[in-house]
Amino acid sequence: MSRALGAPSMIVALAGGISAEIFNPTIDAVVVAVLVAGAVAYGLRSNRDLHRGPWRSAWVALGCGLLCVAAGELLQAMHAGGPPTQVGVPMILSTGGDVLAIMGLISLIHQRLPERSADSLAEALLSTLALGFVILALVVVPSQGWRPGFQLPAIVAPLLDMILLWLICCLVSLTERNPALYRYLLGGFVCLFVANSSYSALALEGGAHTSRLVATIALLGALLWGVAFVHRSRKIAFDPVPLRSVRPRGVRVAMLVAVGLVVPAVLSAESVLGIRDHQPALMIGSTLLPSLLVLYLLHQVFTHAAAEYRAQHDSLTGVCNRLLFEDRLQRALVQADRTNSAVSVMFLDLDRFKDINDSLGHAVGNELLKAVVKRLQGCLREHDTLARFGGDEFTFLIPDSGRKDGHVVDFAERLLDRFEDPFSVGGRQLTVKASIGVAVSPWDGADADTLLKHADTAMYQAKSAGRNTYQVFDSAMSARARLRFALEDSLRAAVDSGRLAVHYQPKLDMASGDIVGVEALARWRHPSLGFIPPWAFIPLAEETSLVATLGEWVLDVACRQAQGWQEQGLPAIPVAVNLSPRQFAHQPVVEMVTSVLKRTGLDPTLLELEVTESVLMERVHEVVASLNELRALGVRCSIDDFGTGYSALTYLAEMPIDAIKIDRSFIQRIDGEASGASIVGAVIALAHSLDLVVVAEGVESDEQLQFLDAHGCDQVQGFRFSPPLPAAEIVELMRTPSRVFTEWADEPVALPLPISGISPARLEALLESIMLDRHSPSELDSEAIEAVLTALQADELTKVKSVRPGRARSAKVAVSTLASLASVSGGATAAGALAIPAESLGARILDEGPLAVVAASAAPEVIPTDSGTEPSEHGAGDPFSEPIADGQVSAS
Repeated sequence: MSRALGAPSMIVALAGGISAEIFNPTIDAVVVAVLVAGAVAYGLRSNRDLHRGPWRSAWVALGCGLLCVAAGELLQAMHAGGPPTQVGVPMILSTGGDVLAIMGLISLIHQRLPERSADSLAEALLSTLALGFVILALVVVPSQGWRPGFQLPAIVAPLLDMILLWLICCLVSLTERNPALYRYLLGGFVCLFVANSSYSALALEGGAHTSRLVATIALLGALLWGVAFVHRSRKIAFDPVPLRSVRPRGVRVAMLVAVGLVVPAVLSAESVLGIRDHQPALMIGSTLLPSLLVLYLLHQVFTHAAAEYRAQHDSLTGVCNRLLFEDRLQRALVQADRTNSAVSVMFLDLDRFKDINDSLGHAVGNELLKAVVKRLQGCLREHDTLARFGGDEFTFLIPDSGRKDGHVVDFAERLLDRFEDPFSVGGRQLTVKASIGVAVSPWDGADADTLLKHADTAMYQAKSAGRNTYQVFDSAMSARARLRFALEDSLRAAVDSGRLAVHYQPKLDMASGDIVGVEALARWRHPSLGFIPPWAFIPLAEETSLVATLGEWVLDVACRQAQGWQEQGLPAIPVAVNLSPRQFAHQPVVEMVTSVLKRTGLDPTLLELEVTESVLMERVHEVVASLNELRALGVRCSIDDFGTGYSALTYLAEMPIDAIKIDRSFIQRIDGEASGASIVGAVIALAHSLDLVVVAEGVESDEQLQFLDAHGCDQVQGFRFSPPLPAAEIVELMRTPSRVFTEWADEPVALPLPISGISPARLEALLESIMLDRHSPSELDSEAIEAVLTALQADELTKVKSVRPGRARSAKVAVSTLASLASVSGGATAAGALAIPAESLGARILDEGPLAVVAASAAPEVIPTDSGTEPSEHGAGDPFSEPIADGQVSAS
């Protein structure tokens, strides 16, 4: 049926047969009614699942309208009467069908562009009434007098068809690309408009019979209308309608102008034609049309006002949005400049609002935001402004705020007081706190962008200070933010260009003293600043997408190195690599590890993956499933930094792990705190009861070592034995048959000053204050910040071009791997990539003692450069090997 009804050629053939009077009018109408009924039924049934509910409702209205029109034509043909303009069943059916079709078209317009549906209907009514008024006032009434009971029914059908034509044209004009079925609807409405206009003309002229040609055109219109239900374009998804300018188009403006000029034009035409009777039609039209036009224009004014309000206010809370806030801020700054006054901007961010959304749902989160806004508005003066900047972040504009230590501080404290009482949301009592950042012009910036940026910086400083507090911006905050971003850019360039290194810290068996494994740790020596501690750059990688690339690179380098050691005939030593929580969240870990193992050829049993307790507790099911898959491959898994996270002992027995590593913070307490020693002993006993291997991190003293030995700890690592060393140094240790247990020198190693002129201690103190937020902004070393910024801005690494996107990950890993593997056979030392002597530091400690090594490290050593011709001086004491930190931080 779809093929038959959908073929335009058969429609034309049927119309030709009707016009050639092959059948009588009744048979013609019956055939068309059956065809359109079948088309409507088939179209609605076959396409009921293609579009959502409102679309189906619109097409049901169009189908019912078509059936009514076809039934009206059938009844008219069966009675063989005059034109269907008199009140009766045919006219009622035809009029009802047009009304249903109008409703369907309005619904279709609303589905594609909701803002346009009401305007389209209003414009269609205005233009139709204007045309009807002109016809009545200049043609019908002057020749026949005012006979509304006969004249109005005679013209209602073509006027309704004109509304249909206007609406279908509006629907087609929404987008350039439309389904072909719209053209069939347009053709059908044109045919019906022509037929009904002819019927009206015959009725007004007093005709007694209808023309066969006019009836054929009406039936053809019904057929074209029916084709729209079975045409294959019904199966095509509707194109989205792009947003458009609120400016009215030229056609709409012309129509409104024409409607406004209709009454004067009719009066002028009557004067020219000599029509002097005061017609009731003219009086009614002269009142009705201007009134409707005024109402339409008022609707447009309020619609645009509402649209402008929605564009400038937050839809959820009703307060100003970012657009309106920035506009008001600009105006306030201009006024403040004229009156020499101050303007304050505040950023307020709810603390841990994401936890509420994740645990209770976004509906509760939205209700909480409304409750927060209601409380905050109680703190505002009449000329203050509160805006929702986005998410759970709000901004305040406070004109005439005075100095930085005046009204604005009191206002911030009042805002925080508003969060003392819990919020009642959805039957729950939710305790929510906030962090506030304050910036005041002209001290913290003279333009809107600067003030907003500085207030945002101060807000993040308030969060770093412990949350539920406020911070007033000062210049050191800006320096801190700039330094953090510059360090991040330099780290990104270092990762992309393979300028990081991987060092290895041995793990020793307590019983034999042999090396039973190594842990791979990322190290970064900046060309100008020198050694960047892992605790400074690892958090930067964690906060960005760098951690996935860095983590995969460390894993790739470590696996290649372990495979290389085996190829050199060394004992098969397992290598441990940390996995970051971000890797589990944003990377298919199992696929990544499998790919690296396949690429490097390493036996999976020689790889150990370390995860933190936070990873296990936050993503329990996902992480457990991944670890089970990895263990099925032969990969060992362990918990790193045990005791610093959630320490959910109920999960410990169920986790797919082989070992736990006690965090260095507990090991350090063995010397001075009885509670620390008790905790370590208890953890060792618990792990052994679960058949888990226990590794103690950060062992630095004999007392710690003796305690661990007495309590049966299985393995140890730390500076008591060896710091993290390059691959070549680890090779020397593995080849040494004697035990590695020895004393570590406490004397600091003399290091040359880096190119930047900032000493390692001063750089470490600065990084500690910035990355760990251990000092207030006023205590920051401004001179050191500027020197570090200068060094980072001059860093050539930041100018490295990114690799083509299609191969970004593989290229980064490949370049970085080649850079790190230069040290597998000692070639990195000869190439100048390593700033340490080729002789093993561990072996020299064993053979000569630590003091001899410290004395020898004071003298610089000449090492060949990459070219092999130009020597360069490097201090023998490498910060990579210096005991600044225990090295338990890696690329995770």
